[in-house]
Amino acid sequence: MSAKVYKRKDGSWWLRTHHAGKKSEKRFGPAKKDKAQADKVAEKINAMIAIGTFDPSDAQREQPIPCDAALERWLVIHNSGLKRTTASLYQGIAKNHLKPHFGSKDMRTIDNEAVLSFVDSMTKKGRAPGTIKNALAFLRQVFNALIEEEKLKRNPLSNMGRLMRRVRSASDTEVKIREAWTRSEAATLLEISWAHEPRFAPLLELMFATGVRRGEALGLKWEDVDFDNEKILIRRSISTQGQSTPKSGKARRVVMTSRLADQLFDLLALRQQGRISNGWSETPDWVFCSETGTAPIARNVARVWERVRRRAVASGVRKLTLHSARHSWATWALQAGKNIKWVADQLGHADPSTTLKHYAHAMPEDDTDLSFLDLDVTKRHQASPPVEVGAFEASKYAESWCAGRESNPRPSGSKPDALSS
Repeated sequence: MSAKVYKRKDGSWWLRTHHAGKKSEKRFGPAKKDKAQADKVAEKINAMIAIGTFDPSDAQREQPIPCDAALERWLVIHNSGLKRTTASLYQGIAKNHLKPHFGSKDMRTIDNEAVLSFVDSMTKKGRAPGTIKNALAFLRQVFNALIEEEKLKRNPLSNMGRLMRRVRSASDTEVKIREAWTRSEAATLLEISWAHEPRFAPLLELMFATGVRRGEALGLKWEDVDFDNEKILIRRSISTQGQSTPKSGKARRVVMTSRLADQLFDLLALRQQGRISNGWSETPDWVFCSETGTAPIARNVARVWERVRRRAVASGVRKLTLHSARHSWATWALQAGKNIKWVADQLGHADPSTTLKHYAHAMPEDDTDLSFLDLDVTKRHQASPPVEVGAFEASKYAESWCAGRESNPRPSGSKPDALSS
């Protein structure tokens, strides 16, 4: 009779207890801290068995799962598999929203009603639907992990999509669409950039010409630019959290206009001149490098953009975010009649339905052109024999037709034609 900790093939630690001819097992998890906890429980059980005070019902009784501890544990275990931006987002959500509301509440007692109470509290505080969605998405992943560990049986957030639709319908006063600049506004932004922030202008030109995200543009290296085929390889991104892969986690190639190719070629020549004047051993790898030739700094780019936007707003341009350059590209492409699959590939959307969901309003629509229904009907079928045919002629025609059928019988197993049916 004893308690022993062992590891299964899936990497998780289990506690097996033998007592009074009965065996019980309990799963703790795959982390080192789980093994330490299992060892501590096993030590306690063995001590109680030795002095004769062990009660199997106590060992089988489930322990509470405090919400705040479960959130922290999930972040520790999954941190290596998260992008820096996502890890930072979840840490902020846990600290500012989930922990203050749920505290050490037992995860087993958080049901649909408790989730709705959290959503209602967030809504009353004026939190945006996107913030609520991110908080629920994080909490749902924590529940899923506990279910995989067999500590819970049900996830109250399994229908999160339907819940978020209710949240949006209750908070929104109008249907929101992706805001985009007009071509005139984009031209004004570019003119201001070239006049006042020439180092920033090529970056803005690239975003308007390709629809790439800001982080993807900052992550470009010269080796990613194919001048011969006028294409750009998107395979990394730079944000305030550092360097990572693109949002989709996949690389993609985007086409560039001849104008953009010329501008990037001029920029490369400028970088080579800078290498000589600055005494650098080689040309910087980064397309939009810092003044010292290192990787671009996202915060500095944000500050320059704010200066450009203030000047543009004074000139009558709407005050949108830099990300709207991406929305503008997608809107212009669809308005020009570009294929939705091609636009989705350029944007890096895994499913064209995502593109259609966000930009359906931009697709050309002409409900007055019904020319596709004009059928070129040049012949008409006769429903019956000509009325001029007399009875004698009709009987002769029938006899000859029957004779022909007898001389050329239908093959066995074939389908009858329209006349024989």
